Amino acid sequence: MSTLRATNIKGRNNGVAPAMPDGVVVTGVATATSFSGSLTGDATGLTGTPDITVRNITGVGMTLSGTLNYEDVTNIDSIGIITARSNVSIADSIIHTGDTDTSIRFPAAGTFTVSTNGEERLRVSPTAGLLLNNGELVERANITAGKLSDNANINLDNGMVHYFTTTETTTSTPNIISSVGIDTTMSTGDTMAVTIITTAAAAGYSARVSIDGLLTGITTSWVGGSEPSAGGSSGVDIYNYTIIKTGSAAYQVIGNYTATS
Repeated sequence: MSTLRATNIKGRNNGVAPAMPDGVVVTGVATATSFSGSLTGDATGLTGTPDITVRNITGVGMTLSGTLNYEDVTNIDSIGIITARSNVSIADSIIHTGDTDTSIRFPAAGTFTVSTNGEERLRVSPTAGLLLNNGELVERANITAGKLSDNANINLDNGMVHYFTTTETTTSTPNIISSVGIDTTMSTGDTMAVTIITTAAAAGYSARVSIDGLLTGITTSWVGGSEPSAGGSSGVDIYNYTIIKTGSAAYQVIGNYTATS
């Protein structure tokens, strides 16, 4: 194998590039218009905008600018937040790290379950049935240190049970609302149940209910056949409203008033 120095080759051959024999080793800097065959060794000092195709890249770190397009990535090991274009596909379970008795499962088509302490607690069926396996069913009540007559807006963003701890003194009309509006929250055919509890007084009662600030479009029917005409003498008064949306801003309300001692 011969060694050919590349320094000022053109000057030594009257400006004409010499033919390079097979197996030539170049030390220094060489300028060529093309290469054929395999190139080996370290690639350093690359400049310009060449297209480079390699099989594997191994290094301590990599900094890329622009967009990385690679459609066949199958495994990503990430610490922190990752945004992926495709949905995450899970074969069966999502298991809590360090607590294998707590999991979310997809045991059958259209079925979703939640397990704690190694037992299934919640199942959503393909027909949207909600099945609970015993345990506590807890809902928070919105407690107001005041009277319903002074706080007539019942915002369902704060829950479906509202309790007023100050003794009532006069009549009131509760106004069922939400931040986006009940007419927007509900679709025709939807139903919801709202409970209002007041601290009883004979002069304090609610004979009507409004929704989204409106009394029109509401048909109220009271269990027992008549609307309340007085409050209780002690304890609390309980108003249960079953609200059925029958059309745009139209509702059938079933009211049930209970006085306690």
